[in-house]
Amino acid sequence: MANNFKSDDSFLRKLAVGAAGTNATINRLIEMGFNPIELERGSTGFKIWKKIKIKRVRVPDILCLNTGIRFESRGKTKLEISMSHSLNDPKRAWDAGMRDDDLVSIVVFEQNDDSPIELKQVSPVHFVSVREMRQAFAAGQVSITQPKGVEEGSEIRVMWTCAAANQRSVVQAVEPRRISLTPISMMRRQFIQLSRSKGKIALLPQIEVGETVEANQIVAAVVPVNTSIQCPVSVGEAYFVDKLVSVNLSERYAAAKALRYRGYTTAKPILESRMTDIEEDIYVQLEAAAALAAYDDPNGWAFIENKLRSSAMMVPLETQLETVIVASEIPKSRSEQLLIQVLRDSQREDELRAGAAWALGQFVTTTSATALVETFNSSPLEIKVEAARALLRIAEPQIPHLMDLLKSSDPAKRDGLSWVLARTGKFNPLDIVVGADENLRKWMSYIVGYGKEKFVHGDVEAICEADSEVYFAASVLWQILASWVNDLKEY
Repeated sequence: MANNFKSDDSFLRKLAVGAAGTNATINRLIEMGFNPIELERGSTGFKIWKKIKIKRVRVPDILCLNTGIRFESRGKTKLEISMSHSLNDPKRAWDAGMRDDDLVSIVVFEQNDDSPIELKQVSPVHFVSVREMRQAFAAGQVSITQPKGVEEGSEIRVMWTCAAANQRSVVQAVEPRRISLTPISMMRRQFIQLSRSKGKIALLPQIEVGETVEANQIVAAVVPVNTSIQCPVSVGEAYFVDKLVSVNLSERYAAAKALRYRGYTTAKPILESRMTDIEEDIYVQLEAAAALAAYDDPNGWAFIENKLRSSAMMVPLETQLETVIVASEIPKSRSEQLLIQVLRDSQREDELRAGAAWALGQFVTTTSATALVETFNSSPLEIKVEAARALLRIAEPQIPHLMDLLKSSDPAKRDGLSWVLARTGKFNPLDIVVGADENLRKWMSYIVGYGKEKFVHGDVEAICEADSEVYFAASVLWQILASWVNDLKEY
C-alpha cells in the first residue's frame, strides 16, 4: 500500500521553513510597531510528535495583541504566492478559518542541503490581504496545480502569479506591458512581462520608477503586495471578549489566547463559561483555562491539572500532550511542578513524559535542570533525548549548577550533562578536571574534545599540565572531528 505521509526528512524540512517564515514575520511586525504572538501553537518551531498526533484548530500563525490583526505566514524555498488547497474538503480550503482582514506573509529562504534547520532569509517579508486574494481567486486570476506526489499528500496549490527582482536593483521603467530593473551591480537589465497565460492573467506593478528593490522582492503580482504596513489603532479587552462568543471556532480560540495577555477582570466570567462548556472545543477550553491560570485563578488551574492527572481513558493522550504544551507557556512554579510530576511518572506514556521534558526547557531554573538530569540514568531514550535538548536551552544561565551536578551525580547521568556542557562551554574545564574521578575524566575528555571552540584556549592548554591523559584523549577527538572523513557517508 502506498505511503501517503511525508518522510521524516521531507516533513522536517517543511516544518523548518514554515517556522523560519513565522519567526521572520514576527520580527518584521515588531519592527513596524505591532505586538505579535504565536497564535497557531507550534508554528514558530519544528518539533515533531511522532506517536501522539495533535489536530489543532485551524487558525492563522500570528496574532497582534494590540490590533487583533491575524497573519498567516508562508516560508518558501521558491518565491511564489501560493497556498495549499482542497477541492473536496471545505475545512482544508486555502482560506479556511480566515477573515477578510487577515494578512498572508510570504518570505523566501535558502535551505542548507546537509542541515534542514539551517536557513538563510533571501527576501523581504511580503504582506498580502486575504480579501484581495479572495477577489483574485473569484475572478480567476490564479492558477491551480495538479495534486502533489504520493509522498506529499493529495492537496493541490492555488498560485497567485507574481514576479520578483533577481537581485538588488533600481526600477528603471514601469510601462503598460513590462517593468525594467537595473541591477545595482550593473549586470544585465531585468525585464518583467506583465501579461501572462496568453493575456488571461495581468500582473499589477507593485513598485515605482526610481525605487530601489531587494533581491527576491515581488515587483508585480495579481494582488497588491507590501513589504511595509501601517500599524492601526489598538483595540481593547472588550474586542477580544466579543470574539470569545463568536460562532467561528478560530475566532473564539484566538480571543481566549489573547485574553491571557490582554485582560482578566472583565473577561473572567466569559472565560470561565468557555472553559466549562462541555460543547466547546477542547482547545478553546484549554486556552480559556490558561488565560485564567495565568492570573492564578484556581478554577483555571484545576481544569489544567485535571487534564494531566486523569487516565488516558478519561482524557485522550493528544489532549494531555496539548495540556503539557499549554502549561509550559504559563511562567509559574505551579506549572513547572506539574510538568515535573508528569516527567517523573513512569506509568505515563513515554511520549507524554518526553513532552514534559521538552516543556521544561521553558523554565530557566535549577529545579527544572535537576529534574531533567534525573532522567539520564533510567528513562527510555526518547525521554532522555528531549531532556538533554531542553537542558541545553536553559543551560547557559546556570552553568555553575550543571558543573556541580556533573561532579556529584551518578556516573550514569553524566552522558547527558556532558553533551550539554560541551555545547555550552563558558566555564574553565580545569575546575572539573582537577580531582576528577576516573569516569569524570573520560567525560571531561569528551567535553573538551567536542567543545574545544567553546572554551578559552589558555584554559584548555592548562589541562595538558594538570592531566595529560585527559588532554591526549581530547586531542584525539579534535583530530577525528577535523578530518574530512568525519562526515563522510556511504551514499
